[in-house]
Amino acid sequence: MTEDLWFGVAVIVLLAAMAAAFARWGRGPGEGGGSPVGRFVLIATAVGGLIGAPFWWLDLAPSFAWDLPPLASRMLGVAALAFGVTGVAVLEHPSAARERLFYILILAYLVPLALAAVFLHLDRFDFARPVTYGFFAVVIVLCVGSALELSRGRRVDAAQPSPGAAVRGWLLLAGLVLAVWGAALFLVPTAPYPQLFNWPQDELSSRLIAAMLVTVAVAFFLSRRDAGLARLALLFAGVYGIGVVAAGLMNAVGGKPMPLLYVTGFGVIGLVSLGLLAGMKGMRISPQAAS
Repeated sequence: MTEDLWFGVAVIVLLAAMAAAFARWGRGPGEGGGSPVGRFVLIATAVGGLIGAPFWWLDLAPSFAWDLPPLASRMLGVAALAFGVTGVAVLEHPSAARERLFYILILAYLVPLALAAVFLHLDRFDFARPVTYGFFAVVIVLCVGSALELSRGRRVDAAQPSPGAAVRGWLLLAGLVLAVWGAALFLVPTAPYPQLFNWPQDELSSRLIAAMLVTVAVAFFLSRRDAGLARLALLFAGVYGIGVVAAGLMNAVGGKPMPLLYVTGFGVIGLVSLGLLAGMKGMRISPQAAS
């Protein structure tokens, strides 16, 4: 199957899934009170993440705008899965604050990556490939839509309790570590420390991974004072952390070096985040518990 045909099939699958998602979540503003633009962004991110995840995990050449190392491609798939699962959680149990947090995470992930791609790495893109135009179109639509929704002003929910001290401490500590690691990887992607900087020969792929580290840190920082948002952030980090472990273990299965620090660090992040999520009272994330 040619690359153009692969791209066409992917677009058809995405449109069909979007139609099904709109049938479930697209009618009316919902509990979050968002606009149709916001609802489109939420659904497109959730559905696109869930559909794209297996393609990127399998490192299929026609599925992304530049050639990724296999481990980076799997980690991209895991990031997509985290956005997809978290997006579904927001759509199933919407609130103004949870939707707002999700728009911020979209911007935190895509804006630095887009700026780096355009101003530092445009030579990595082949504009004869349809997936290149698809990549930039998706980035523009999601970023503009998220920014427009955030610009509508802060919709106020009822006051909600803060998470417990253990959760707040974890969100602060892990957030600081991820913020420093992600910022360093993004700003100095060629640093000669392979345990921390896994692709010094591929600056754009390093920055792709760094953007997700910073995004998880943003989720942690913004959710420290709200139990509902903390649940969402822990879910986001838990899915990504366990997924990165699986991605790293695939290297070992394939006889390739395993990124031990990534596997260990994100294993801790994933397990602790999911453990804290399970231990929070009212684990089900409802609009009344999410502000």
